[in-house]
Amino acid sequence: MKTPDLYIAGLGVHVPAVLDAGKAVELGLYDPEDHEFQGWTGAAVAGDTPPPDMAVLAARQATGRAGSHPHDLVLHIHACMHRQGPGGWSPQHYILRHITDQDIPSYQVSQACNGLIGSLELAACYLRAVPERAAALVTGADNLSTPHFNRWASLENGVLGDGASAVVLTKEPGFARLLSISSGSTAEVEERFRDEEFPPVTTVDADAEDRPAAAVPEDEAISEAVGRQGELRTELALRTIAEAGLDVADITRVAHIFTGRESYLKGILAPMGLRTEQGLLQLGRRLGHMTVSDQIVGLNHLVETREVGPGDHVLIVAHGGGVSITCAVVRIEYLPSWATGRPSAVPADA
Repeated sequence: MKTPDLYIAGLGVHVPAVLDAGKAVELGLYDPEDHEFQGWTGAAVAGDTPPPDMAVLAARQATGRAGSHPHDLVLHIHACMHRQGPGGWSPQHYILRHITDQDIPSYQVSQACNGLIGSLELAACYLRAVPERAAALVTGADNLSTPHFNRWASLENGVLGDGASAVVLTKEPGFARLLSISSGSTAEVEERFRDEEFPPVTTVDADAEDRPAAAVPEDEAISEAVGRQGELRTELALRTIAEAGLDVADITRVAHIFTGRESYLKGILAPMGLRTEQGLLQLGRRLGHMTVSDQIVGLNHLVETREVGPGDHVLIVAHGGGVSITCAVVRIEYLPSWATGRPSAVPADA
């Protein structure tokens, strides 16, 4: 979808203190062989800070940077991967009431790690549907510091980091223009994440590592999921670049899912004709995979540190759970006042 009439007016992030991966090994949290193989150097750890509170901090920073009055907002969407609080509670409305007193709609979206970027397209559609709609706020947050969950061993090739991010999307000119955005699904891969019993009867939360795989043999299921997702991700990225009126050569940098392994990042970017040097490997290695916030934390870093400037194009690539994918292209119109050249969002070690 072409969206040259929409702008990013503000970004906000909250990144907790980082626990060094070597320290996690010493504490017995991280397997030494995994540490050596996976490439992670740390993970942001929020402790007992609730994810909705982190989202509020990110949202306040984004709206403050946007310079817009909260009354301008007509929509709020909150994305997350893990539980935000008590069952049946509405965390998105908790966030909303701390941002504005307007009675605007507020939704929670669960698309695994694609939740926030996927929500950005929903917000774009909502704004464009009615001429009078001015601005939308999209937030995302997760805290993996929960009992019986080890952020250092719960995902294959993954170390999970905590944090939050926020975007103010507006029709008024902002520092970046959203040129295009597209989403898709590899729906058949959902069976990889459930057991043979159907319909599913389990209603309690369980760690991903404890969830039984489907009847398809493990290697075959993983190979199919990775292959199908990769094909659609590349197709969506190239389509989104073309809809923006650009060629692959026009892409300056890429904001992507964080990973510790260069080979993993290469597997994402090379089929698109892009280089790993255009990504954010070192930043991601230090923070861990921050579920829904990787891409916005990455984009914020690029702007803050002035690694991108006016006229540069950033490709955003998000995928979640093997089934949900969104790609977007953003053009930097000018450097905002908070682009100081220093990465204020990257904290010191805990």
